[in-house]
Amino acid sequence: MNIGNKATKLFLDSEDKRNYIYQKNYKEDMINKVEPYLKKNLKSGYILGMNNSKLYYEKFIIENPKANIVICHGFGECNEKYYELIYYFIQAGYSVFIIEHRGHGRSQRLGIDKTQINVENFNYYVEDFKKFIDEIVIPNSKNKELLMFAHSMGGGIGTVFLEEYSNYFKAAVLSSPMYEINTGKIPQLIANIISKSMKLFGLKKRYLPGQTTYTEKKDFVSNATSCRERYEYLHQKIKTNKAYQSGGASVLWYLESLKATKNLIKKENASKVKIPVLLFQTEYDTYVNPKAQNKFAAYAANCKLIKIKESKHESYFEKDEIAFSVIEKMLLFYGENYK
Repeated sequence: MNIGNKATKLFLDSEDKRNYIYQKNYKEDMINKVEPYLKKNLKSGYILGMNNSKLYYEKFIIENPKANIVICHGFGECNEKYYELIYYFIQAGYSVFIIEHRGHGRSQRLGIDKTQINVENFNYYVEDFKKFIDEIVIPNSKNKELLMFAHSMGGGIGTVFLEEYSNYFKAAVLSSPMYEINTGKIPQLIANIISKSMKLFGLKKRYLPGQTTYTEKKDFVSNATSCRERYEYLHQKIKTNKAYQSGGASVLWYLESLKATKNLIKKENASKVKIPVLLFQTEYDTYVNPKAQNKFAAYAANCKLIKIKESKHESYFEKDEIAFSVIEKMLLFYGENYK
């Protein structure tokens, strides 16, 4: 199934039933409407993850939720990246929970500097996520169902979780899930050889070739969204908050992610996912390769793959006509599957 601009025209022409935050006044509405609203509902804290890593989380609990949405974010991201989406989820009647993965945001950093993304073992992400759900989400769930929203790297983490722990979530939305990393101009085979060689020579903590620590330089053209207003708003947040600043990945992160993604799309693993899954695949994704997503969708028991036309990697954070359609699709999907 494909979604293009024409499919979303009805949302933009009709009454603004979800109180959408439009590009036209995006920064002002986020600052004056969304941020104060979320602040009233926000409670935060820390848990100890694998290896006693300190992990930061936020919860937005409403009085009588339909269900609970747990967000699993992507590479180099922070919770605030999802504030617009969290706002829509709450408005639609869901409590929301989100944790910053190890090595990200306000959680404990693990790289050779404060911005490098590193992980000791990819499965630590999964076990951290489980600990967060067991210790924070379920005790605050008001006995309502759990629904997942997982993006990119978080889609990889979330998928491994679904394969290993089948009885937690009622349904899941996977946004451009990281099932195969796009290595860009360097063929994947060469990237793998270089990374494995670096590890062999004791350089696994170094940055991947071509990647560096965080810099303030704007790079809208090669960014994951074609919406300049959303990009500019988030870029300013990151620029002024050191805790949000993330650079490139370590060699070890790449190798651990490579191993995890190869395993999660195998038939014997993907077929373990029995719950309804909605997978968004974007037309202009330069971060992950779509073929592996197709493979997972074919093996999972109940996975609906939707191709988002004209969208870059972050369809939920795209131009209004794309983002609003994606949000409507996922809210409809959640509404059909939490009871």
